[in-house]
Amino acid sequence: MRKQTEHVKQLKRMYAKEDNRIKGDGYWEKFPLFWFILFLSYKCTRRCDYCYAYNQVGDDNKMEMDEDTFSRLLEWIPEVWKINNVKVNTVGFLGGEPLLRTDRIKKVMDSVYRNTDGMQGYLYTNGDLVDSANWNDLEDIQWITTNIANTSIEETSRRMKIIGERSNVIGQTIVATVDDYNLERLLDIARFGLENGYRLRYQKDIFRGLDTEYNKRLLKRYHELLDLLESYIIKGYDVHTTFLLDTLSSLWEHEVSPYPCGKRNAVVFPDGTVGACIREHSSKTGTIFDKDPLSVIQCDTFHYDLTSQDIPDECRVCKYRTTCQGGCPHDKLLMTGSRAGKSISCGIHKEIIPRLRYLDKLQNKPGA
Repeated sequence: MRKQTEHVKQLKRMYAKEDNRIKGDGYWEKFPLFWFILFLSYKCTRRCDYCYAYNQVGDDNKMEMDEDTFSRLLEWIPEVWKINNVKVNTVGFLGGEPLLRTDRIKKVMDSVYRNTDGMQGYLYTNGDLVDSANWNDLEDIQWITTNIANTSIEETSRRMKIIGERSNVIGQTIVATVDDYNLERLLDIARFGLENGYRLRYQKDIFRGLDTEYNKRLLKRYHELLDLLESYIIKGYDVHTTFLLDTLSSLWEHEVSPYPCGKRNAVVFPDGTVGACIREHSSKTGTIFDKDPLSVIQCDTFHYDLTSQDIPDECRVCKYRTTCQGGCPHDKLLMTGSRAGKSISCGIHKEIIPRLRYLDKLQNKPGA
């Protein structure tokens, strides 16, 4: 494929255009400040124990958006874009397995192209269907993240090469949820990603958040991972640490939270309901049929920042506050039943965040 689509040309014009729409500062200028996250279907080729969609939707795990709701979605996205006044937006396709319905991905991206200044497009897949997918439907997708799940590294490598050859992506990420199996091969996954030019992303098994033994092993492995990344930086490899571990944006040094949760995060589910959290599928704030589309996105419960009243004072003065922001409210709700208090990963964060910041400085050091 490898062609510069009209949508990509549109994006370049959008980045360059000066207007009054809200955008990030400096390094974050092209970072999307508004996220459309679409679960068009829960149908999937797998049933992973740690999948938050599968764990929450139960018997509805084959639910797919009907035609009337999908038609409304094509109108709804531009409507929200017009009133949210954000310059750089992104639209992402999750599931379920998005490659089961690439025709709908194309229709969404066509609508975005016709009715907005353009949005970054990304897709999250397990890679099972890369051989049979209609790649012409995906020509406007810029970023693809492949979840390695329990697939072998060799087979993941083959699949990601196919994506690179048949798509127009400008970047690929390999993601691993760190269950027991991936915990053992985490360093091998890292070597594979680094040596092939892929970004890496690891996320803990959120359903084991208070498991002391698991967290002890996880922290040990994270330190080993960061040792490995440091050695690759010294060798001259390009190592990306932003969102490397559990969505921590280690580069963020501003007091204002970078997380869009409950504010600039439009999560749409297959039945047309809208939520504020990508991980929480049982909490709904409205529907795409509601009259005030932007209001249904606002949800104080999932605000991920230090301004929340239930964040402890010690978090507000912690030297790692601009990255941790008091911890993910969803994880606290899931594990403790309340969003109050410190992050459930506080101990891990206090050891890992300074190391991530060090790697950022080492990566950007002249001559590194």
